[in-house]
Amino acid sequence: MGLDEFRRRRGGLDQKGQALEAQLRQLEAQVDRQAELARVGLSMEAFCRRVRAGLDQATWEQKRQLIEGLVARVVVTESQVEIRYVIPTSPQREATRFCHLRSDYRDCDQPVQARDRG
Repeated sequence: MGLDEFRRRRGGLDQKGQALEAQLRQLEAQVDRQAELARVGLSMEAFCRRVRAGLDQATWEQKRQLIEGLVARVVVTESQVEIRYVIPTSPQREATRFCHLRSDYRDCDQPVQARDRG
């Protein structure tokens, strides 16, 4: 095999190696995302089990606090009302009101003109 043939084959192998490394990084990132989704899913299931178990014995005030904790935003547009909810994805988030996590949540759905006046 001549030097030119060797260089050509080496270049092709280098390209294949780089492509495989990129594919490996993508697969590792996908595994990380799947693991995170699984963790969030398990946490949400645990939250729902705790709520379900205590809902029958909860007082009206406790139920009201639960609903307030789950409502992320209420969007009113003309004659429609949309209530957006959040489900805590970790025990730490159960103690934090959603509006404390994002201070700009009130401005997200308002037209620019309404935000500028307000």
